[in-house]
Amino acid sequence: MKPISLPDPSPNANYSSIDPLDGRYYDPEIARYLSEASRIAYQAYVEAALGHTLAEFGVCSIEIASQIEEAAAKVTAEAVAAEEKTTKHDVKALVNTIKSGLSDEAKPYVHFGATSYDIVATALSLQLRTAVNELVLPRLINLERTLLAQVEKYTETVQIGRTHGQHAVPITFGFAIAEYVDRLGRSIEGLKDLSSLLPGKFSGAVGAYNALSLFVDDPLKFEQTVLGYLDLKPASYSTQIIPADCYVRLVDELVITAGIMANLSHDMRHLQRSEIAEVREAFEPGQTGSSTMAHKRNPWNFENVISMSKQVTAQSVNANLNLSSEHQRDLTDSASARFYGVALASVASMAERLNRVMGKLEVDEENMRRNLYMSGGAIAAEPLYLLLEKYGHTTGHETAKALAHQAQEAGKSLYEVASTDPGIADYFAKFTDDEKRILQEPEKYYNGLAAKKTKAIHDVWQAEV
Repeated sequence: MKPISLPDPSPNANYSSIDPLDGRYYDPEIARYLSEASRIAYQAYVEAALGHTLAEFGVCSIEIASQIEEAAAKVTAEAVAAEEKTTKHDVKALVNTIKSGLSDEAKPYVHFGATSYDIVATALSLQLRTAVNELVLPRLINLERTLLAQVEKYTETVQIGRTHGQHAVPITFGFAIAEYVDRLGRSIEGLKDLSSLLPGKFSGAVGAYNALSLFVDDPLKFEQTVLGYLDLKPASYSTQIIPADCYVRLVDELVITAGIMANLSHDMRHLQRSEIAEVREAFEPGQTGSSTMAHKRNPWNFENVISMSKQVTAQSVNANLNLSSEHQRDLTDSASARFYGVALASVASMAERLNRVMGKLEVDEENMRRNLYMSGGAIAAEPLYLLLEKYGHTTGHETAKALAHQAQEAGKSLYEVASTDPGIADYFAKFTDDEKRILQEPEKYYNGLAAKKTKAIHDVWQAEV
């Protein structure tokens, strides 16, 4: 068989649409893989694979199989929709549309031996797998590479670490971004693996191969052959449908991926606060932050990514509700399963936007230094208490806490207060010069393994992508 040729998406967004993905957030590349027209194209492609398998098993001629493939490739969503007005059944409408382009000799072999969901479920797996590998993953990998460049650039750029929104101890900005390189990389691997496991089926109305048993000696081999044309493996067990488990796992990994991107966006959004101002989204000429407050430069792209992630999470709920289907089939997933593509489309949209904004991120290293030194060295309270206890002080933490608060209230550095405090003079005298240097300049000498860890993570994932 020839490779599938997907229909060209409309060059213009559909402003009469209901879903924002087909309006405000319309993306022709996403539409190529996940539109209704593409869904029908994949179903027609499965029908063509069936035709070739029938020919392999001697049920029809190769000429008829080729006719079916040619007619299936010409099917349009518009033609199927028009036919469905009569059939009130989408797959029957597809079958009739294919038949309309065939000779009378070939017509009986379209959909021969198939139940609707042999076609629908198999096409869904093929569509989702292709969209993950040709749309979602390339965009995520582009984002991963952009983040890797940021990690490399800012490996040694010291920044104050924050926990609970408060100054903690120093890290580097590269270390902060490396978290997302590692997490996103693992989701990329997860999506690759889960998409490769999406199965097909050609097992008939209840999954027991009843119809196939009428005209082929080996229905299992027949199923494997149909799916072989599509590079899919048969579901280990199917009823009229493929159990939703595999789709749920894929959607759940997409939720994790979206959550990681939202987490990064939250961090960047907070760092863009006026009183922090360590990073900024690039501001284009003519861009407006507020319709009334003309001075504003809002982190709107980061906020869009955060907002879009909520839609992906909603699709996890939708997918998980499809785990139950009574006996060998009910129709309670027939509408909801059509929304799986929303999760893929949303993640693809998020990745594209986040890659764009992170690639142009403006990092204010001067403000990073200003914020780093803001506490007057109080961030050295941790090494102070550890050193006190190293030299035998029994309440080092409580003492360091009191001295840090005293320094902040007096507007002095922690080192200045600690080095002159009579209560710890005997212990302080035991500190080495290097230990005292840490207390004097924790911003410079108390960075732990931040840079080393950053380089290690960078090297691992640079090799992967």
